[in-house]
Amino acid sequence: MNFAFFDLETTGISPAFDHPLQFAAILTDAEFKEIERVDLRCRLASHVIPSPQALAVTGVRPQQLVDPDLPSLFEFAQELTTLVSRWSPAIWTGFNSIRFDEEMLRQMLYQNLQLEIFATQFNDNTRFRVRARSGRACGW
Repeated sequence: MNFAFFDLETTGISPAFDHPLQFAAILTDAEFKEIERVDLRCRLASHVIPSPQALAVTGVRPQQLVDPDLPSLFEFAQELTTLVSRWSPAIWTGFNSIRFDEEMLRQMLYQNLQLEIFATQFNDNTRFRVRARSGRACGW
């Protein structure tokens, strides 16, 4: 089975009030040979006020948040839904992905009317994460 290593950069830490600004991922085969790599970004949703700390961590500049060449959050959600479907089945993994990235991803997909909010854990997909505290691998 393939592995999908992914990470989100977000406007803050609350799935209810923040949203992803960037989704970066690498798809590999079972021997960890790279198949594909993506770096998707979107502009800031008009109802969200980004956390200054989040912007400092992600390195996103305020002018990038309103770049008209970037897709809207809704278009970004559609693009991610298509990508997850295309890369499936896979083992979706990342650092602290189950406790943060997955929750943020699900909430964004839900708020943007995407039907497959649990796409990374259903449809023959599975998840694996690295624990945030100890750094040891933990499969789920």
